[in-house]
Amino acid sequence: MIGILRMWTALAERQPILTLTVTNGTLGGVGDLLAQLIEKRNSKGSGRFRWDYKRTLRFVSWGAICAPLFHKWYLFLNRQFPLPQQLQSNGKRAFVTAVAQRVATDQCIYAPMGIAGFFIAMNYMEGKDWSSAKTRLSNYFWPTLAANYAVWPAVQAVNFGFVPTIYRVPFSSIVSIFWNAFISWANAQSATAVDVPVETPHTKITPRQAERIDSKV
Repeated sequence: MIGILRMWTALAERQPILTLTVTNGTLGGVGDLLAQLIEKRNSKGSGRFRWDYKRTLRFVSWGAICAPLFHKWYLFLNRQFPLPQQLQSNGKRAFVTAVAQRVATDQCIYAPMGIAGFFIAMNYMEGKDWSSAKTRLSNYFWPTLAANYAVWPAVQAVNFGFVPTIYRVPFSSIVSIFWNAFISWANAQSATAVDVPVETPHTKITPRQAERIDSKV
């Protein structure tokens, strides 16, 4: 494992955008496949598992597209809110402040834009028109954003404060795999569930759960 990490790091140092694009796309595909397996296990239907490879390819594409944007965004946050070199005395306060500023900026700007972009991109990759995209945004944007805020500020605080920049994109993607797997396991219980992506598009939220989320937005 250490050897693989060293090899990946060497590739990322030479070709960061290409390496992150391939890695993030691969992790997106793994996350979708895992979600499909969990959805099948929790479904009430019978029969063999049928892999929706087209859906997986859409998520691979989305992960690959997002990777360079994530990387550039993280570099921007580094420049705007640099971490102190020393953590003694006032350095600790400056560290906490910088991390908080990064998280707040990320969650107030990038998270809403990323969620909206995901819905629109998936809509068009499925061959649907703009009216369908507007319906998705109208129905699911706010519940998805609320669910995002329940988990990702804490994840990004760790990411921005302690994870080296080159590892931040794969770190968030790996967390997404487990987050989406848990959501699929917890919520894909009824035939009335509707697809609502949280950070990546594998979440199942029942209409009753969606109403509770809406009431808090």
